[in-house]
Amino acid sequence: MYKTPFFHNTATNELVNFLTSIFDTSHDGLYICDKNGYTLLYNEAFLQISGISIDLMNKYSTIELHQMNNVPISCAGIALKTKKPHSTIIDYYNGKKGIVTATPFFNQNQEILFVVSNVRDVTEINHLQHELEKTKQINLAFQNELKQIQSELENNQQFIYRSKSMHQIISLASRFAKNDSPILLLGESGVGKDVLANYIHKNSEKKGAFVKINCGAIPDHLLESELFGYEKGAFTGANVKKEGLFELAHEGTIFLDEIGDLPYSLQVKLLNVIQDSKFRRLGGTETREVNIRIIAATNCDLEHLVEEKKFRLDLFYRLNVLSITIPPLRERREDIPALLFFYLEKLKGKYKVEKKLDNPVLDKCMEYQWPGNIRELKNIIERMYHMSENEKITIDELPRSFQNSKEVSTQGDETVKYNKPLPLKQAVAEFEKGYISDILSSTPTMQDCANILEVNISTLVRKKRNLLIK
Repeated sequence: MYKTPFFHNTATNELVNFLTSIFDTSHDGLYICDKNGYTLLYNEAFLQISGISIDLMNKYSTIELHQMNNVPISCAGIALKTKKPHSTIIDYYNGKKGIVTATPFFNQNQEILFVVSNVRDVTEINHLQHELEKTKQINLAFQNELKQIQSELENNQQFIYRSKSMHQIISLASRFAKNDSPILLLGESGVGKDVLANYIHKNSEKKGAFVKINCGAIPDHLLESELFGYEKGAFTGANVKKEGLFELAHEGTIFLDEIGDLPYSLQVKLLNVIQDSKFRRLGGTETREVNIRIIAATNCDLEHLVEEKKFRLDLFYRLNVLSITIPPLRERREDIPALLFFYLEKLKGKYKVEKKLDNPVLDKCMEYQWPGNIRELKNIIERMYHMSENEKITIDELPRSFQNSKEVSTQGDETVKYNKPLPLKQAVAEFEKGYISDILSSTPTMQDCANILEVNISTLVRKKRNLLIK
């Protein structure tokens, strides 16, 4: 392309047409102006990059185009003024970015004949650079996250969190740890009540052991002897005396998990221990004194159990002196990446194989509702770690429940959406079937699923059969 008034004879026009054909094969923009800045020659690439119309190009000089604000900078104009080559980067008004070099050419008298400008479109390169920088920032954030997790591992800090709600809970737990008052930990199964109890013990001034017992995992007839111990001959088979867990926890902490399952007959004995710090072994007459901190935990509504006469009101008041409610994982999603990286680091340390999470996997984990909370997350990350065939854990390793997760209401309660009303019994059965199916698909074994659901393995097998779960 050229501005015809500058060329008059046929031979020159043919030469210009020939040069123009060559110019137009270039992906770089090419522009030539005379000593006054008026256009002599340019190619299509220059028009595309600069965004200047042909009419303006042919009518005005490069200096005038700059003065009229059609181009941000006139590189050729600067070369004409300084009589030296000039290079710069121009952000054109059409959104393109170009690296421009303008070179003046002289006659024998060192007078400028014309200026040749070369423009290279770096818009896409600039975009890729921004994307690369963004990726670097994300990687840096992940590296910092890993370093912090590594530091927490080295310092033996077991509670991994990033959310504001968990920061407040840890701060509260640290304050509670400085006294001996009973603490009641509330929250769904798998949120980490046992880890928080251990954290409180470690940050207390107690020098004794941290003793844990699950009140729902031991048969009622054995639980009393486990807690209080027994003397020789107290019952058939008691051939030797045995210390109870309260004695083992002397000068330390006893953690009574699932306190809502404590038999009603034992609740008064526990109340006496809390009030008097004294108890007797089963079959014994000697009163024993202990100095212990009691931490209880449950995922049940104890007040509701009190109303149903399944839990003593006086014991509830004694246990509920200080209470902490741990929110479920779906309500503190900021903690999910930190927990994923934490367990990945632990697996790497154990198996000496480093694996990384693909970004879509992290996105899916952030969207998932985590009905089994941290316990489920730990199981799933371990499963994906072992299932992946290379160093990157991809979305293919995610369990089916991530693809078919139930819709959850904004209030945080899990709610299955039905197309039509159902009888309550049928709705409950369908929910139970879907919920158990999801947990089964996200856990490696039936026992792991039973642990999350907090039922016996025999109960899970029976429900699986009755509900026709595959």
